[in-house]
Amino acid sequence: MKALIIDDDPDIQEVVALCLEVRWPDIEVETASDGRSGLDAVKRSEPDIVILDLGLPDLDGLTVCEEIREDSNVPVLILSVRDREVDVVRGLNAGADDYVTKPFSQMQFLARVGALLRRTAADQDEDRFEDNGLVVDMASHEVTLHDVPVKLTPTEFNMLTHLVRNADRIVSHQSLLEKVWGREYIDATDYLKSHIQHLRQKLGESADEATRIVNERGVGYRFVTSRT
Repeated sequence: MKALIIDDDPDIQEVVALCLEVRWPDIEVETASDGRSGLDAVKRSEPDIVILDLGLPDLDGLTVCEEIREDSNVPVLILSVRDREVDVVRGLNAGADDYVTKPFSQMQFLARVGALLRRTAADQDEDRFEDNGLVVDMASHEVTLHDVPVKLTPTEFNMLTHLVRNADRIVSHQSLLEKVWGREYIDATDYLKSHIQHLRQKLGESADEATRIVNERGVGYRFVTSRT
């Protein structure tokens, strides 16, 4: 397993690398001290996870995350001192899969990394879902809409997979959060809203005109098929 740490603070690099190496002794850790070298490392090394700071000397971390998302579905965990709710939402909107604030608990950080790696691991199911031009291939992690590829992040793909496997049934907020993020996230509704919004957009819908992923107000979401 490979991890890339993009952070300009050598002390943070050292602490994060040590945490990862203690938890996963066989891990390969690479570091980058600015955004450009971090983006180069993502392309060159193809890491399994990226730990990204937002306060980089050359590029804002949000820009780095957006550029990573243009070419890669690698899981991205933002590690930042920016702790306002709006900062977390912006990080998720930029394509991050998770967000941890500094200073951080090492146990919490490792739990988040572990959960992220588990939920982005390759799905061995050979299920295939088709409805009204949408095809979700669980084995290949490929999604197409009217034969056009739809590029999803690992988190978005897992959300869509869980929704279509429960098609035409209400999936509660807690169930979706637990399935995609883990039990420790069952109250993190901001995570859910942000990712649902992005998923809808990639499927050509908006919150006001959603016909596939419908909001069951106060309860959860339902993937509506053409069979209903």
